[in-house]
Formats: sequence, C-alpha cells, structure tokens
Amino acid sequence: MMIRTVVIGSMTNTQKAGRLLRAHGIRTRLTKTDSTLRGGCVYGLEINESNLREACIALRAGGIEHRVL
Repeated sequence: MMIRTVVIGSMTNTQKAGRLLRAHGIRTRLTKTDSTLRGGCVYGLEINESNLREACIALRAGGIEHRVL
C-alpha cells in the first residue's frame, strides 16, 4: 500500500479538505509538509494511493486547490 500526499496549503483548508474526503469515505491523515514548497507553513493530507483519483475528483468538486506529491 503506497501513501501519497495531497498538498493543500493552510491548516484551515486542509482541515476542510479532510472533512470533505471523510464524507466520501476516504481516510486521511493531516501532515505538515516541507515549507520550501511554498515558502511557509504548508499542510497536506496523506491518502492511500488507491483512493487518490477519487480524492482529487472530490477536492476539485469542492473547490479546494491541491497538488499531489
């Protein structure tokens, strides 16, 4: 099982994204990522790769900008 990180940005948006994905039955784990990615605190969600496609679709539909590492 491979874990991927979906970078969201702020803690608030990451928490919102986590709630949205949980509502879609996708388990996540909040993580702080390397700050060199954006020059400040950057948060993301760790997601099982098998759920990645569905997660990205749900995030786009929810209007949450993200990037997959």
